[in-house]
Amino acid sequence: MKIVLMHGKDTDPSKKWYPWFAEEVKKRNMEILAPELPKPEDPEIGEWLAELDKTRPDEDTILVGHSRGGVAILRWLEKLPEGKRVRKVILIGTNSGSSEKINRTENNKGFFSEEGYDFEKIKSHCDDFVVFHSRDDQWVPFEAGEENAKGLGAKFLKFEDRGHFGRGVHEIPELIKEIEN
Repeated sequence: MKIVLMHGKDTDPSKKWYPWFAEEVKKRNMEILAPELPKPEDPEIGEWLAELDKTRPDEDTILVGHSRGGVAILRWLEKLPEGKRVRKVILIGTNSGSSEKINRTENNKGFFSEEGYDFEKIKSHCDDFVVFHSRDDQWVPFEAGEENAKGLGAKFLKFEDRGHFGRGVHEIPELIKEIEN
């Protein structure tokens, strides 16, 4: 099994809980790919999708996306050709796809659209979705997690005190449980 971690905006795979996660995955003898996504401070969707493509996800791949990395995963699934599938998708603190619901100071560069995500197209490429969201997320409203979970028919893990799963969150044991399921 292969795990692909797509980090969020303004960071890289050496920060937050990402190194801990990579180590835990390796301990379980699974492959992990965590590309360093280009221009994390001002990302463009096409560049991030190209990096995800390079990891060659398939039906034996679990995609894990944090924040903007989760948006990239959902946009990638929307564009996937018919018949291509991945094993599982886990979204952590992931934004809504709607440009109407994002902070107006955020850049868009293709991540968000007026119509939001095409959940039906996304679900045609995966049957197993999990959404992690904390009520005290200071960057992405809890409602975005609710919207994503509902649209994807996802298992929804709700937290009270993890913020945006950024600073101060060094481990997410529940994430390992979802990988092992």
